[in-house]
Amino acid sequence: MGSENDINKKLRSMAEAQVKKMPDTKLDLTMDKARTLMHELEVHQVELEMQNQELREAQHLLEDARDQYTDLFDFAPIGYLILDDKGVIENINLTACTMMGIDRSLIKGKPFSAYMSSGESGTLFLKLREAFEHGTLKPFELQIKRNGTDVFTALIHGTVTENGTGKPICRLSMQDVTEIREAEALQQQHEDLQEEKERIARYLNLAPVIFLLLDNEYRVQLINQKGCDLLGYEKHALQGEKWFEYVMPTKNKTENDDIPHFFKYKKMLSLPYFESEVRSKAGERRLIGWTNTVLKDKFGKTIGTLSAGEDITERKRLEAIKEKYTANLEETVKERTKELSEALEAEKKINELKSAFINIASHELRTPITIILSSIILIEKYSEKAEYHKQPRLIERVKKASKQFTAILDDFLSLEKLERGDLRIKKENLNIKEFLRPLLDDMEGILKPQQQIIHTHTGRAEIFQDRKILHHIVSNLLSNAIKYSDSAVELHTAVANGNLIIKIKDSGIGIPKEDQKFLFQRFFRAKNVEHLQGTGLGLSIVERYLDLLEGTIDFSSTVGQGSTFTLTIPSV
Repeated sequence: MGSENDINKKLRSMAEAQVKKMPDTKLDLTMDKARTLMHELEVHQVELEMQNQELREAQHLLEDARDQYTDLFDFAPIGYLILDDKGVIENINLTACTMMGIDRSLIKGKPFSAYMSSGESGTLFLKLREAFEHGTLKPFELQIKRNGTDVFTALIHGTVTENGTGKPICRLSMQDVTEIREAEALQQQHEDLQEEKERIARYLNLAPVIFLLLDNEYRVQLINQKGCDLLGYEKHALQGEKWFEYVMPTKNKTENDDIPHFFKYKKMLSLPYFESEVRSKAGERRLIGWTNTVLKDKFGKTIGTLSAGEDITERKRLEAIKEKYTANLEETVKERTKELSEALEAEKKINELKSAFINIASHELRTPITIILSSIILIEKYSEKAEYHKQPRLIERVKKASKQFTAILDDFLSLEKLERGDLRIKKENLNIKEFLRPLLDDMEGILKPQQQIIHTHTGRAEIFQDRKILHHIVSNLLSNAIKYSDSAVELHTAVANGNLIIKIKDSGIGIPKEDQKFLFQRFFRAKNVEHLQGTGLGLSIVERYLDLLEGTIDFSSTVGQGSTFTLTIPSV
């Protein structure tokens, strides 16, 4: 009300000033004319007041519309900014200020690029220039600072218009999509993890023995295709079932019924090896020899048991037949005693190899599977607590363990192919430098801190040799040098006199002299590396591969000083 009086007084003063400027005219008015004039003035006064009221109402409406626009602008769920053609912020709503964590009075009039992370200001400049040239701003993403410390990912939309003075301006909308992008990244990591899991399952399905993973309640968490085929069940039918209750015969003559089942099963699985019958879906009983490994998390808590099972039904049956046959005909088959002894010795060696395979497979596979299982359990817990930032490190552990798992199985599969004689040489033209480049890049992932591979080459680089076999030989020897050393590994290659010479030198723990003569035997490991992971197959496989390539291998080693392996392979 006070403001309206002030306006009226101001108008009155202005009107009086205008009247004073007007020429003074003498009016010859009669009383009737005066009354008529007074009436007209009163009517005109009423008309002016009505028009004034309409103007005041229109002004109130304009003020309400302005307030509504201000509220819509400031409290919109997304950020709005108005930039000039130089990228300077002319206006910004409260939502955008909240996103950036800075007061509006400190932002207006500043270049928008001042709040970009490094490298993003150039992107903004190019996008704005394109927008002012073509009239539209295509959606794009920027990394914007929040409180001048951390950053968030913003999705930017915009359009170019003119302000009240005809000056071109760019109106931007800004939406924080950080959580959306993190969710997409997490989804991708989850898909990668599933892919790793499926890859592990494929390798397990190739194994010639049963692989069984039980949790602490003896429920099946994993079983490979060999186990499903033997029992006649689909995987989904066994998943989650209590193993001993589902596939074990209802009564076994070797069992002591006075012992509670829980303690009996716990005792069985604590043994490194035991034999038991299993019952297939069709009711058939098979005798299985189990090699067990207890799995523990990083805190030492038992989280399950990994068992490798071999079907020994036929072997036991044959052994029983042989024993009976030998007992009944011992006197009459003296001539065949030598043959039978040789057959039994050969079978013993085969069994020893199988036992060594199962024991090493179980031992070496325990570590990567333990890492994978414990990491997955922790990932699930962090997902429940929405602590997603802790998951990438665990996912990386799963990937590394999966690669280790794959490398072990590759050794076993390579040995099997060599034993069967299935490998065929496929020579091709190679550039030894280009051949080694991706291989050395792969080795970077297993290098220890402060460790590196130093490669030198002399002579021409072109050779004619089998790529896959050569890759397996070099990667095997390099991984050994990295594993048993903490310092740099030297790799020297040379082509001379029709041969490719490869020399790999490390400064590691070395090989005891008394163990060097057994170095290329299968499953042999020197006494000073028993605490380190390994299958004892690597050098045996390397020697077999070199035989195929008609190459040779020599080495020299001193305990505490390191080892040098020298390969000589035909280059044509």
